[in-house]
Amino acid sequence: MKYLYYTILLVALCLCGSCRNVSNGQSPAGDCSADSLTCEASLLSLVDYGDYLVADVKNPWDTTALLQRYLLVPKDQPVPDCLPADGVVVRVPFASSLVYSVVHVAAIKEIGAINAVTGVCDAEYFKIPEIIGGIASGKVVDAGSSMSPSVEKILEFAPDAILLSPFRNAGHGVIEKLGVPLIECADYMETSPLGRAEWIKFFGVLYGGFDVADSIYTEVSRRYNSIKASVANVSVRPSVISENITNGVWFVPGGRSYVARLYLDAGASYPWSDDTSTGSLQLDFASVYDRAGNSDFWLIRNWGGDLTLNGLAEISPLHTHIKAYSSGGVYVCNTSVSSLYEDFPFHPDLLLDEYVKIFHPEIIPDSVNLRYFKKAE
Repeated sequence: MKYLYYTILLVALCLCGSCRNVSNGQSPAGDCSADSLTCEASLLSLVDYGDYLVADVKNPWDTTALLQRYLLVPKDQPVPDCLPADGVVVRVPFASSLVYSVVHVAAIKEIGAINAVTGVCDAEYFKIPEIIGGIASGKVVDAGSSMSPSVEKILEFAPDAILLSPFRNAGHGVIEKLGVPLIECADYMETSPLGRAEWIKFFGVLYGGFDVADSIYTEVSRRYNSIKASVANVSVRPSVISENITNGVWFVPGGRSYVARLYLDAGASYPWSDDTSTGSLQLDFASVYDRAGNSDFWLIRNWGGDLTLNGLAEISPLHTHIKAYSSGGVYVCNTSVSSLYEDFPFHPDLLLDEYVKIFHPEIIPDSVNLRYFKKAE
């Protein structure tokens, strides 16, 4: 069963010496107090109470409320007698887990806990060798589609937890009744790249690699801010749009999304910067063209072969009217072979570096050696 928790947590003073009082369990973004392990994330707080940690995940669609509260207790320690009443007790680190997203598996691998990923969903999208090999050998369970995973397979390998992403006004179906802790990974709804990247600390706690995760985030933050500073005072900010029209709909990042923030931090201007959405906008071509038809750069991610200018025109002749199409500003990332999706959520510094190379080659003149994108011909 899925639990909803709200912001106020009142805990009576525990008589046992092993427990410490919890006030409301929430540390606002930017609060780096002695017990708070997070600073940039707006939807996640991790607070250390000695014998356990409280992980609060805010509801991305109502940040005055909690989506979930986890009471993380080490497996090698007894559960304290006076834990807060309104939280889900989760024993860590995980030895076995079902992970829906390749993004999260990549982070778990980086902190050194890939062996604890014993099941995945949407296996066809995984390029991680340990997962591909594990499925082939039977060490990793292919639980089917993330929209309707196989309950029988999940029950068979009995994971310690299931890691998945929440969606607005949507539950998780029958798996909510399995008695397995559901870890709500709302990182994709963070509004800043470093805020999302900091969620690697959460995975560090869950999989017993917090020190590694903390070191990774510290270096990512340092490098990201250094690159951002290098373009902070540029005199010209080229305009940029992303993706393309598909079946009559053009999904563009909202003005308060972390994708839009990346563009701005890379020294570009974004046509929807005045929009307050944190997700995607669903627009038609006329709406996009009216606001962004004169964009200097056009970044497209596609799954499959390398998308060419001719291919883009075949998808829709309307694409040829975008300025970047005729001016040589179209850059494409083939995500079926690129590690973009695996890398950028927790390494936004790598993508920021790439964007600066594209938008401002005078500052980082290395556009011929791009990691993810290449110029469409």
